[in-house]
Amino acid sequence: MEITMRLARYVASVSLEEFHPDAVSAATAGIMDSVGCMLAGSREPLADVLCRSMVTAAAPHTGASVAGMGLRAPATEAALVNGSMAHALDYDDIAWPMKGHPSAVLLPAALALGEEENATGAEVLLAYMVGFETACAVGAAMSDAYFDDLGWHPTGPLGVLGAAAASARLLKLGVEQTAMAISLAASQAGGIRQNFGTMTKPLHAGLAARAGVTSARLIRDGFTAGTDALEGRFGFLRAFSGGAEYDEAAVPRRLGRGSYLQQDGVVIKKYPCCGSAHLAVDAVLELLRTRQLDPSQVEEVEVRVDFDPPRSLVHHRPETPLEAKFSMEYCVAAALLDRRIDLDTFAVDQVMRPQAQELLMKVRMARHPGFEGRPSLEEGYHRVRLQLKDGGVLEQVARRATEGSIRGATMEEVRSKFRDCASHALPVSQVERAQEMLEGLVALGNVRELGETLLGEGRGQG
Repeated sequence: MEITMRLARYVASVSLEEFHPDAVSAATAGIMDSVGCMLAGSREPLADVLCRSMVTAAAPHTGASVAGMGLRAPATEAALVNGSMAHALDYDDIAWPMKGHPSAVLLPAALALGEEENATGAEVLLAYMVGFETACAVGAAMSDAYFDDLGWHPTGPLGVLGAAAASARLLKLGVEQTAMAISLAASQAGGIRQNFGTMTKPLHAGLAARAGVTSARLIRDGFTAGTDALEGRFGFLRAFSGGAEYDEAAVPRRLGRGSYLQQDGVVIKKYPCCGSAHLAVDAVLELLRTRQLDPSQVEEVEVRVDFDPPRSLVHHRPETPLEAKFSMEYCVAAALLDRRIDLDTFAVDQVMRPQAQELLMKVRMARHPGFEGRPSLEEGYHRVRLQLKDGGVLEQVARRATEGSIRGATMEEVRSKFRDCASHALPVSQVERAQEMLEGLVALGNVRELGETLLGEGRGQG
């Protein structure tokens, strides 16, 4: 079956008008959320390391903006740094069909290349959307083993395919060239879960963004690749699925017949930590919403989860902010202590405070009975049970949202989150201007104007 070429035909030909307005709204939310996370991430230590290593040696440059850092770089390096910053706080959005973080890869690639190509806002928006559909379409065809057992971090392998599709669309590549760009990106796919809780995890997004831009540009300039890297005997689907139980026919099934953006939506994170902890945090905060509870009265906390959390939340006794973002025990303890989870929750002094370290020792996470061998695509709810020292028991269930093109937050909450995140790197006037341009992206004449607004002046200037 001609899968890569069929996907390439869609990427090269679909128009913005063919997408439902709900899909456009979801894309707008995802893009705004990603830019906010990118700007907040520019204050993370990772940003300084990457800029010293990858950007300042090339500066000054007239290329794309490195958000919040006051620097410009070639599109490839800007995509790498911006993508890494967008994922650095684990605050960026999720797409369930790809079981990963689409916008932290797609937006940095599309924006950086769009700046160099003097693209319009509508062209960048459409590039993002075809990248989203590409990543989700391939994700829908993968085996359960890809998501559950083999150790891959889907943001990297699926993200790079989406970034290549977005970049190919921005460069206006033909169908065969687009297929080659996707195929070339497939040979650069990677990212393993074992590095969760370190700077390497967000680097997966940055590397995928850079590889997507690189792939499309190389193909445009005469480089060659196959046109069947997804479905071939030694191709992406088979290799990343562990050799079995993938469904190549699923890739083109929805192309041109609705969209993942509309039907599955984009999930906006409320908390800057691994998404596998969010339902449990929702349950704790809902439980506390109508009760005054002294955390010192908690004897034990049982958190019953579906398949994924024990696989992703690998740090049970965290000692660093990055480890704490991948710790169910810390996230639940912090929610009980502070009645909130926000950016300040993951400061090192908060993570290491005695009250949190003592309380997290009382948290136990286990899968729901019967979920031990179930695929993570069947996730649905978490149950938190507090055993109190006086013998009382408190219990709360939180369920995952399964409807709407924007999930996890309202559009007004997306705007509020953007303003909060962006204020860490930009003055108020630039935050407001950036928000205006992002909400009106489809009418923006040249995305370099947006890039200029996002530049900032480096650390300490926000």
